Amino acid sequence: MKRQLLILAAALFSAVLFPAVSGGELRLSGEPALWKFTNGSEFPGAKGKYESRDGLLSLSGDFTGGGRYVGVVSRGRLPPFRELAFRVRGEAGRITLRCLDAEGQTHQYELPAAAAGGEWRELSLPLADSAVHWGGANDGRFRGPAGEIAFLLHAGQLPGRRGTVEIGDITLRGADTAELKFQARPDRLENSFVVPGGTEPVRLRLFSSRPDFTPEELVYTYTDYTGKTVASGQAKYLSGNGGMLEVPPPREVGYYDLLFPALGIHSAVVADRPVSGPADEFFAVDVAASRGVTPLSELEEIFRLLRRNNILWIRDRLTHGVLEPEAGRFDFEAASGRYRQLREAAAREGLKLLDVIHDTPNWNKYPVKLREDRVGDKIAGRYYMHGNNLYPPDLIAAAAGFDAVTRRFQPAEKAVEVWNEPSSPTFDNSFPVEFVSALTKAVSVRFSLTGNPTAVTGIVYSGPPVQNYGLYIANGLLDYVDAVSYHDYQPADTLEDGVFRLREIERESGTARCGIPYWITEAGMPWANRELRAAPADDRRSASEIAGKAIEFRALGIQRYFAFIIKYYSELHKNFGMLDANGAPMRSMAAYTHLVRVLSHKEYLGDFRLPGAVRSRVFGDENGKVACLYVPLRPAAPEKELVLPEGVELLRAEGADGRPLAVENGRIPVGGDGVVYLYFADLPERLLDRNTRAMPLYRAARDYRPAPRCRKPVVIQPDYDLGETFYSGTGIRFGADGTFRCRVRYNNLSGRPVTVEPGIELPRGIVAPDFPAAAFELGPNGSRMLEFTLRATDDLGVARHSLVRLGDRRGNTTPLAVALHRQPSPEHVREGRLSGLPEMENPAAWRKNSAGELTIRRDETDRSIEFRTRFPVGVDRWSYPEFVLPPGVLKDAIAVGFEVKVTPADQIRQMVLMAVCSDTKEHGPYISIAVPAPTGEWEYRSVFLPSYPRPESIRMFRLGVNAFTQEVSVKIRNVRIFHSR
Repeated sequence: MKRQLLILAAALFSAVLFPAVSGGELRLSGEPALWKFTNGSEFPGAKGKYESRDGLLSLSGDFTGGGRYVGVVSRGRLPPFRELAFRVRGEAGRITLRCLDAEGQTHQYELPAAAAGGEWRELSLPLADSAVHWGGANDGRFRGPAGEIAFLLHAGQLPGRRGTVEIGDITLRGADTAELKFQARPDRLENSFVVPGGTEPVRLRLFSSRPDFTPEELVYTYTDYTGKTVASGQAKYLSGNGGMLEVPPPREVGYYDLLFPALGIHSAVVADRPVSGPADEFFAVDVAASRGVTPLSELEEIFRLLRRNNILWIRDRLTHGVLEPEAGRFDFEAASGRYRQLREAAAREGLKLLDVIHDTPNWNKYPVKLREDRVGDKIAGRYYMHGNNLYPPDLIAAAAGFDAVTRRFQPAEKAVEVWNEPSSPTFDNSFPVEFVSALTKAVSVRFSLTGNPTAVTGIVYSGPPVQNYGLYIANGLLDYVDAVSYHDYQPADTLEDGVFRLREIERESGTARCGIPYWITEAGMPWANRELRAAPADDRRSASEIAGKAIEFRALGIQRYFAFIIKYYSELHKNFGMLDANGAPMRSMAAYTHLVRVLSHKEYLGDFRLPGAVRSRVFGDENGKVACLYVPLRPAAPEKELVLPEGVELLRAEGADGRPLAVENGRIPVGGDGVVYLYFADLPERLLDRNTRAMPLYRAARDYRPAPRCRKPVVIQPDYDLGETFYSGTGIRFGADGTFRCRVRYNNLSGRPVTVEPGIELPRGIVAPDFPAAAFELGPNGSRMLEFTLRATDDLGVARHSLVRLGDRRGNTTPLAVALHRQPSPEHVREGRLSGLPEMENPAAWRKNSAGELTIRRDETDRSIEFRTRFPVGVDRWSYPEFVLPPGVLKDAIAVGFEVKVTPADQIRQMVLMAVCSDTKEHGPYISIAVPAPTGEWEYRSVFLPSYPRPESIRMFRLGVNAFTQEVSVKIRNVRIFHSR
C-alpha cells in the first residue's frame, strides 16, 4: 500500500502544475446548502443524499438499483488557489475529485479514501493536469482558476454497492482572496424575515472564509427599498465551518439590502409585523421543490419561511414515469426518496400541496420522435415531430396511476393539476383540447369512484385560454374539475380582459358551472439574469408586478394565486426567483409577503377614484379600508407622485415592502415602488366606484356554489392519427380531400359492466356515413375502439370550427367534441367577402425584427416579397418582420390566406403569424397562430384569426419562421383577407 501511495503522489506531483498562487488558506463550509447534490443522472439508478454532521459533509450512495456515481458540487465562488486539502473517512476505498477549469474543461482525479480502523485520512491535491478529462479544450491541461470542485462516490468504490464517506476541513491552500467576492447565505432562510425591534442577530453563513477578517472588512451597511443607507456598523465574526457573520436586525418595517462592501457580500433582510390568525388561502407560492438539487434542509427552511409569513399553499411537480416505472409497480422512494421526504416535510409544517403531473410513463406511451435545435455546439431545444401524441394510450391505467400517487402523498397532497400548458409545442405538441380533456376526465372519474379527496384542477393553460375555452366547455371539462387553472406572466393592468372574456364564454355556453374557481398557478415577472440576484431596478419591477397581479386577481375573484417562483430559477437570460442564488430574499419576496398582511381576509369593495393611478382597488373589513395603488414601472417611468382628492382622511401610507411613506400636502410617492397602500378608516362614497368592470367578476366567483364532479363511468378518448393533418389547440383541418378519419376509444372507469350505445351529433356541412351506432357492452375497466370517417360537404363554408359531438345515447358519458374546419380558401366561401392586401408585398411597409441580418426585397420574377435572414453562430434563430396594418382592414375579418415559399423548408421548426394588438416595434400583446408547415414550393396557406381579441383590435402582423439553419428565405404573395360579412 505504501508503494502505491508513493506512485500516486509521484503521478500527481510530476504533472505540470498551474503556476503557484501566493496567498493564505481559505476554509470551505460543510453546510449542505452551500453545495449541490448530483446522482449522476446520465447513468440512471443511483440514489444518495448528503447532509452536515458537526460541520462535516456526509455523502451517501446506494447503487443497488443501478447508476455509477453520486456527489456534491461546490455552489460558491472560488478564488485562484494552488492546492486542495481535506480529510476523509468512510467505507469507500477511493474518492473521486472533479475540477472545472476556467475554460470549461472538467478534470477528474482519484484518491484513496478508507483508512484502517475508520481513521481519518488527510489528502491534498495540487491543481494539476489530468489523465481523465472532457469538455473545453479536452487536452488534460488545467487552466485556472477553478470554477467548481466536486467530491464523488463511484459504485465500484463501495463494497456492497452502498456506503457513506465524511469529508471535513476542506481547505484551499495558496488562495488569492484579494479580488474574491465572498458568498454568504442566511444561516436559516426563515431567519431573514424578522419582526422589527427584535434582538436576535441576523446571521450569514460564509461559503469560504479565512481564519479572521480585519475590522474594515467586517463593516456592513443596511440600505432600504429605495437604496438609501439607513444603518451601518461592524459585524461580529465567528470562525469554524466556513465562518459566520452576525449583525443586529433592522429596527423598522421594510426590505433591507445587507452589504459588506470590502468582502463583496450582498444579502438582504425583511422586517415586517407578525402575522396572526388563520391563513388566507388565496396566497400561494410555486416552490418547484422536487426538481433540481436544492438540499432537503434548505427546502425545509423555505417551508418554515412560508409558514412564518402565513402562506399555506405551495405548488410542486411529480414525475409519473419515475414513480410508476412499470404498470402497477410504484417506487415511492424514487429520486433518493426526495418526493416522499419533501411531502412529509410539507405536512409537518401544515402546508397544502398542489402537484402538477404532466408526463406519461414509458410503458404507457405512443412512439415519439424529437428533433434537436442546436445553437453553436449547444442544444437549444428539442421539439416533437408533427403529430406525435404525448398523452397516454391507456387512460384507465393512467388514471389509476394518478390515483395511487396522490393518495401516497397525503395528507400534504390537496390538489393535482392534470398536465401543464396544453396546446403548446413543449408539453403536448399543440394538440386539440379533447386530448387533455379526456385524460382530465378519466382522472376525475377515478378519484370520484375511489373516494380520493384530492381536488382536480384542469386546463393549466399558458395564459387565459380565451381562444379555446369554449371547446373545453363543449367537451364537458368543467363538470369534472374543482377549479380551472392557468398561468399569467403579463403586467397587472392587462389581466382583467382575460378573466372578463372567460366568464363571458361561460355565460354564453350555458354551463351550470358559471363562476367556477380560477387558480393562477404561475404568475411572475422575470428579471435580467446577470448576477446572483436582481439589479435594484429589475427587482422593484418584479416586486411591483408580482404584488400588483395578486391585487388585481384578488379583485377579479380568483380563488388562489401562486407566485412564481420562490427559488432562484433561470431560463436562458431570464430569472424568475424571489430569493437570490444564496437564498436571501429580494424585493419581490418582501413585497409579496407584505401583501399577505395587507389583504388577508379582506373583501373587494370597488375602486378608489384617484387620477393617475392605473389601478386603485379598494379592499376592506371591519377594521377599515385599504386602497392598493398600482402604476407600471415599465416601459416608461410613471409619474413620481399622485395627489389625494380633498376631503380624504388618510391614516397612513405604505410602500410595497410595508415601510412608512411620507405623504406631504396630499402627494403620494408612487414612482419608485409601483405599488403603494393607502389606509383609511372610511372613504367618501363619491370616491369609491362600486360599479367597476371587476365587481361582477368578483361576485360571480364569490357566490359560486360548488357541486360534486361528474361521476359518469365512461370517458371517450380521442385516438386519431394527426401525423398528416394540420391541427392546433383550436381544432383540426379537414384533409385536401375533405375527409378526416376519426378513431375514438370508449373507456369504462368503473368496476361494473356498462352498456354503451354510441351517438353522434353532426353540424351542417359534415357527414359520417360509416358511423358505428350499434350498442356494445364494456366490461369492468374495459375499453372499445370505434373508427369512422367524417366528410365535409359543399355546405361547409369558411368558419373557425364546426363541432362534431360523440356520446352515448344511454347517458353513461359526457360528449367528446371535435372541432373541425376547412382550409380558408376562396372556393369554400359561402357567405361574407374577400379583400386583398397588396401593401403587404411592399418592402417599405415592413419593419425588420430578427435575431439575424434581415434583408427585405421585392422579387419581380416571382412577383413576391422576400425576407432573407442570415443568422450569426450561437443565436436563437428567429425572424419575424413586422407589418403595421392599415386602419379598418380587419373589420369583420376571420381568416388570412397567402401564397408562400420557404427555403430550405426542411430546416424550419415552425412558421407563425403573430396577431399583435399594438403597432409599437417589438412590443404589445399578441396571439401566435401556427401556419401549416411549408414544403419548399409555392403553396397556398391560410390561418384563422383569433376570436379574441377582436380582429379589429389587431394593429400589426409579424410573419416569419424559427429555423434550424443559419440562412433562410421566406417569400409571400397574393395576400387575401376573409370577412364574415
